[in-house]
Amino acid sequence: MDQHEGGCLCGAVRFSVDGPPRSVFHCHCFSCRRQTGGAIASFAAFPVAGVLRWTREQPASFASSPGVTRRFCPHCGTPLSYQAEKYPDEIHLHIGVFDNAGDLVPQAHWHTGEQLSWFDTKDDLPRHPGD
Repeated sequence: MDQHEGGCLCGAVRFSVDGPPRSVFHCHCFSCRRQTGGAIASFAAFPVAGVLRWTREQPASFASSPGVTRRFCPHCGTPLSYQAEKYPDEIHLHIGVFDNAGDLVPQAHWHTGEQLSWFDTKDDLPRHPGD
């Protein structure tokens, strides 16, 4: 079974997820850019139930918009996850917080309708303008 581990910059919050991700993708939406401070956010989506374990401290959470919860380290501020009511059994974990982030290869771009005009990855991945 695949097991993926990761955590925040200071090491206070750690997690482990079992099994392969359902999807791996880049998100170009405004709110993900705001949360990360980057041009895009990259995620690996996993089932929540029985798969994700917070193995050290619990992350802090913030309701960033109706039906959306984002988690982050309460000490160093590292963004960790995105969870939405429209995906009730799924959590999106930021790729950059995985110990072996290179193992999680994005397969698509989402919300390209909100993509910054100067940002171009020049890859051949499928692009979706919205949800």
